[in-house]
Amino acid sequence: MSDLHHISVLLHPDGGSSPVLLLLAPKPGEIVLDVTLGLAGHAMAFSKAIAPTGHLYGLDADEENLVEARRRLLPWEKNVTLHHANFGSIASLGLPAADIIFADLGLSSPHVDNASRGFTFRENGPLDLRFDRSKGATAADLLLVTTEEGIANVLYRYGEIHESRRIARVLFQLIHSSGITTTHELRDGVTKAMTYRAKQFLPQVFQAIRIWINDEMGVLETLLSLAPAMLRPGGRFGVISFHSLEDRLVKQTFRSLCEPEKNPQTGAISKEAPFELLTKKAVMPDPEEIARNPRSRSAKFRVIRRRV
Repeated sequence: MSDLHHISVLLHPDGGSSPVLLLLAPKPGEIVLDVTLGLAGHAMAFSKAIAPTGHLYGLDADEENLVEARRRLLPWEKNVTLHHANFGSIASLGLPAADIIFADLGLSSPHVDNASRGFTFRENGPLDLRFDRSKGATAADLLLVTTEEGIANVLYRYGEIHESRRIARVLFQLIHSSGITTTHELRDGVTKAMTYRAKQFLPQVFQAIRIWINDEMGVLETLLSLAPAMLRPGGRFGVISFHSLEDRLVKQTFRSLCEPEKNPQTGAISKEAPFELLTKKAVMPDPEEIARNPRSRSAKFRVIRRRV
């Protein structure tokens, strides 16, 4: 896998001016928990910043990513611990309190570029879409046992597709006649349903099915509920999201954590919030980064810091 190439979002080539490093501010000796290790782009920057005495803990649901990440992190191997795990299971891994917890919720480039993973409609391959191919059902398997109404609900909830019932009706018919087991068969089903408008719906359809089979919103809720309590005093928690469902959940959770308690009669602050918001508005890639890495264009980065 050493030929894989992935450009980490909000991490500039010069390093120092990167929004991720500026806002999370890793320092020598700190403990970093990177819960979306991917190909270790951010993890390498963190490891360099916290050397020589800091420690990085990395998680990834994709075993293939872990192999490459381990290779790239060899210069810091004595200060790195990696886990093959989804971040929804952080409570069971025995992880220490951290100075930085970081999540980049975007797809790794190998997921999109490798047709055998089934994440893209541009190349034909098996309709898989699992991050962790060692367990669970593929997208094709789950669609086969899902009702027409269930498919419509998935498309509406996770793809925010208002014409979800129209698409679901056609997909359900095809699944139980000719079958839908490849990415192009799914693409053709959406095209049959939406004709000339299919191109605008295909990304949403693939996104919705991917979020559904990987329970992405469920594990994000788990991360947002557990991670803040795992921070040391002064610790920072940063999340990069790529679609409105994720960003809305992160935004609402962070605002709630940063809201002080107020006297119901006077409205005066009776207790300071345990966290402070370091990003009043989401930080987004600048035009230069988008030109360099078009896949970064929808990224939004939000950060909170623990006060005590």
